[in-house]
Amino acid sequence: MADTTAPTVPATAVQHTTTAAAPAERRMVRSPTSVLRLLVGLAITALGMFITWRFANTMAALNRDWEQLTHVLPAWIRAIPTVIVGLTLLLVPIVVNVQLLRYRRFRLWGVVNLAAFSAFVLSEVVVGMLTTQPPSLFPKAYVDAQGAVNDPLLAGFVAAFVVGIPYLPPSTRRLATWTIGISFLTTLGFSDVPAVAWVTDLGLGVVCGAAVALLFGTPDTAPDRQELIDGLARSGIQIADIAPAAVDARGSTPWLGSTTDGRKVFVKVLNQDNRSADLMFRMFRALFLRNTGDERPTSSLRRTVEHEALLSLRATAAGIPTPELLTVSDIGNDAMLLAFVAIDGDSLDRVPDDEVTDELLDEVWRQVVDLQDHGIAHRDLRLANIFSASDGRLYLIDFGFAELAASPLLLATDLAELIGSTAPVVGVQRSVDAAERAVGPHGLARAYLRLQPYALGGATRAALKESELLEPLRVAVEDRAHIPEPDYHGTVPRSVWPAVALFGLAVATMAGIAYGVTRDEPLAGVAQWDQLGWTVFAALAVMAASTAAFVGSLRDWISLRHVVLSRLAATATDAVAPFHTGSVATRVQFLRANGIDTSSALGSVGVAVVGRVVAQVAMLYLAIRLSGRDGSIDVESDDVTVGVVALVVVAVLLLAATALLPWARRSIARSVVPPVRQWVHGFRALTGHPTRLAQLILGSVFVPLATVGCLVAAVRTMGGALDPPSVALVALAVMLVAAFLPIPGGAGVVEAGLVGGLVVFGERAAVAVPAVALFRLVSFWIPLVAGFVALRWLRRNGQLGSAAASGS
Repeated sequence: MADTTAPTVPATAVQHTTTAAAPAERRMVRSPTSVLRLLVGLAITALGMFITWRFANTMAALNRDWEQLTHVLPAWIRAIPTVIVGLTLLLVPIVVNVQLLRYRRFRLWGVVNLAAFSAFVLSEVVVGMLTTQPPSLFPKAYVDAQGAVNDPLLAGFVAAFVVGIPYLPPSTRRLATWTIGISFLTTLGFSDVPAVAWVTDLGLGVVCGAAVALLFGTPDTAPDRQELIDGLARSGIQIADIAPAAVDARGSTPWLGSTTDGRKVFVKVLNQDNRSADLMFRMFRALFLRNTGDERPTSSLRRTVEHEALLSLRATAAGIPTPELLTVSDIGNDAMLLAFVAIDGDSLDRVPDDEVTDELLDEVWRQVVDLQDHGIAHRDLRLANIFSASDGRLYLIDFGFAELAASPLLLATDLAELIGSTAPVVGVQRSVDAAERAVGPHGLARAYLRLQPYALGGATRAALKESELLEPLRVAVEDRAHIPEPDYHGTVPRSVWPAVALFGLAVATMAGIAYGVTRDEPLAGVAQWDQLGWTVFAALAVMAASTAAFVGSLRDWISLRHVVLSRLAATATDAVAPFHTGSVATRVQFLRANGIDTSSALGSVGVAVVGRVVAQVAMLYLAIRLSGRDGSIDVESDDVTVGVVALVVVAVLLLAATALLPWARRSIARSVVPPVRQWVHGFRALTGHPTRLAQLILGSVFVPLATVGCLVAAVRTMGGALDPPSVALVALAVMLVAAFLPIPGGAGVVEAGLVGGLVVFGERAAVAVPAVALFRLVSFWIPLVAGFVALRWLRRNGQLGSAAASGS
């Protein structure tokens, strides 16, 4: 697919042209337009299948309403639209087949019939599977049609039409489109069968037609040499010779020619394939990126070309050197061109690096500042789009993606793009120096926010990645812009005595519960010793998964041994500070002590925290869906969302109640809020490290899974038999709620909650009490002792800031 982020046409250079004769016949290509149609067809099919599956009653009722409106007409009049559309869908394929065979278009005949037959069969199969049962409110709705509610002829017609679009004149295309639209009205208002599968038939037809076109190719719609000459002649430009230009032009097709009066002309050609590639790229950006600044796409290719022409003329009027626009014209089959005066020279990406002087950079930046002053965002400020003429003058070219009255976001992205594109050529120092001379520290601060991989164009991003300059460039810009590091005042607890008190609370809680249980039956002992080993193994797996997630959140490598010790230390501080404030502060201070700046440290810890929470909520949702599958509890599908929402509401209410406590509010604001605010930056930093990102995701998912596995093994050790999904539901729900309580480590609360939850779900209390005690011992209290040892070692060896430093 063409890279529509950079429709590069630096191509006004005479020395980079090649002469090629126009081919006699159109070559077959697999076009982006077929890919776009396939995606649209899949979306329509999915919508149609959903309507057929879930809204059969609605469509049947709509059919009855339409029938009431048309019932006043005589029967023979109501039959006319249905007969006309039916005959059209039946006779047109026959006529098309006869004509194709008559003119010996055997390849096209085979492709059209393959698409139509595939759509016909697929419509019968898919719709048949979706309509095995009639609508519940209208049980006789399908009787007259013997259960058939689809029109496979329509699906075949649409498939053949999609394949034949490149061969059909505009008038025939409009006629076919009207036929398809009228078929819906006739099916809805004049047919005895509800139109529950019309959208599905339409989508399957588009899918089959696009898939066959993509498989076998369609004629290249790019205009040929003669069409270019004729199109330019209609604008009064008489071409003596023209040939393709051998330059980088991924968003268009460049040509270079000369007129009969000796002028050199550069022609930029765009067709529907270029527009389709642009639309798909915009779809990708809209779905997967935030704050792109993209406007809605124009309504047609013509409007796209006219927009580029407007931007070129506006830049010229603002005094920005850019090639003179000669004309805009339509050519060939749905194509457009822009013709410019060709300039002798070359784009700066082809100039030797040692010729890109500071004076040249200053001139480039002067033009960019002029653009900014006039509110124009170029949106592709790479060296490939800065042209150096043979007389030494610089020109900005290719305004295909530019915007007028641009937002501050787009203008800042332009600054970042130019800094990023010049750095691999002249080095980080000179690139930032030139930017600072032009826009000052304030401009660098604006650019710094957009120096992110997916805020930059594809070519710039690739160049920075290859030269490994993105991070050094961000550091240099951050330093020159005097961007202060974010404040962080989280403190790492020093005293172990709160943990001792909490341990006493937990023991007292379990003793009280055990006392109440033993009055009815004695506590269970170890029933399966082999499960004891699995309990310990699962507890170790929790620590391993947590460590893996933390390592995955880091952009820079840190000794694995030190990371493991920091995770143990975080476990210890979690037991002496509420709301995980101690754990978060420990990790941030550990990263800062290992040379990672505060912003990056907060981003890494923030993305780890958010990933852990998201994974735990997802696992909780899954546990609710799976719980009771063996009949122990009854969880209806409609109750799943209610259960998750209820837990979230409880957590939010607990958080709100906590916020009323001044000391709790201050503690959370100092330690937890800063990393959570920076999690987006931490995630963006990992997008260029897919291995680390995968490690973060897998580690975050395995933490709750291993925690559940530890509790399941503990229950089995004591002879319990509660199903794992129910155990998971108890464990994950209790852990989620306990995280919002002001008791460090949830001591006492977690134990009581787990015992109560297991008993409610059907486990014997005599088993639940010792199982929970074993679970908390191996997963929390024993690691807590190791954590205090690790915390002491980290302090002594300078791997963790002191309490005073932590607050700085």
